[in-house]
Amino acid sequence: MAGNLRARLSRIRATPDRPRPARAVAASAFPEGWAAIGEGIRFKESISPTPSVSPGKSMRLAAFSGRFSAEEARIGDIVFFDLETTGLSGGSGTVAFLAAIGSAREDGTFSVRQYFMDDYPFEPAFLECLASEFSRAVAVVTYNGSSFDMPLYAVRRAMNGYGPPGRLVHVDALHAARRLWRETLRDCSLGSLEEAILGVRREDDIPGFEVPQAWFDYLRLGETERLSRVFRHNELDVRSLASLFFLIDGAANGLQSVTAGDPVGLASLQERVDEALAERSLKTALEDGCLRAVRPLMRLYRRQGRAAERLELVPSLPDDPAGLFSRSVYAERATGDRVESLRLVRMCRESAGGALLERAERRESRLKRKIEEKET
Repeated sequence: MAGNLRARLSRIRATPDRPRPARAVAASAFPEGWAAIGEGIRFKESISPTPSVSPGKSMRLAAFSGRFSAEEARIGDIVFFDLETTGLSGGSGTVAFLAAIGSAREDGTFSVRQYFMDDYPFEPAFLECLASEFSRAVAVVTYNGSSFDMPLYAVRRAMNGYGPPGRLVHVDALHAARRLWRETLRDCSLGSLEEAILGVRREDDIPGFEVPQAWFDYLRLGETERLSRVFRHNELDVRSLASLFFLIDGAANGLQSVTAGDPVGLASLQERVDEALAERSLKTALEDGCLRAVRPLMRLYRRQGRAAERLELVPSLPDDPAGLFSRSVYAERATGDRVESLRLVRMCRESAGGALLERAERRESRLKRKIEEKET
């Protein structure tokens, strides 16, 4: 544990007005539904209807990352994971005191199991609870967990003398969400997508920056009022994560539409599971005037060896340096119009840089020479 956090927790323990250790808070004074499952560890399970999925169905994970092209998992073997911690810095200076793990149950319901650590000396037991949950899973889904939750879990295991976590496929849904909505929404935080895409409006939600202090107040005074809001926040994060995950998967497989989705971003997810779906999305986007669809559609045609169809798309490339250069080449080679080719490459040269600028300058010189030779 980093010095600053260790010192702060030590000061809390030594606070004169601390009426009793937090772990001594009676079950009757603790928020409803929680039970002690060992010294310093409390547990709660909340069950609700599953978000329109079949636990026994096997799903491909390719839509969420090219690394998962061959990965499949039963929906019931996927867990959704979120941590609440003493800060956002990560590593040795941060402790996780609350975890939520969600999964679809065989009876058609969705379970969120939460583990709470009464005080930091009980971190080994807390980590063992998480390890037990992960041992029964095939894949874990997080939101920005590749940057925070999973590295923090690994670091805290190492600092408590445990080995690295066992092999577990980790899907960070943030990356697929960004593909779908970064062009159309203000930001892709889980809270923003909850409101804009899932239609979730949280009431009396605790701001993220207040979460660490809620635990410190519990340690110092045994206060649980704000802590109950942290528990609810943590549970809702996992429920929203699961809903978003299944929505993205459905969209990538052409089973449902998404609100405010970017068709080019959607096609990039569909391409990993069904290239025909991706092609349809890109063609529709192009018909609607979205020129960003041209290049990915050309790449798709190149990979499929459809040279003629790829060539037909060149005149639709946008007026950026690379697009102008390609259109210049097309004008000369496909239509034989060197004057138009020269005009396009001059436009390219005005805004190009680096290697493309050098290529544009060479091309401009050659075209000028060819045109002059023909005129004379």
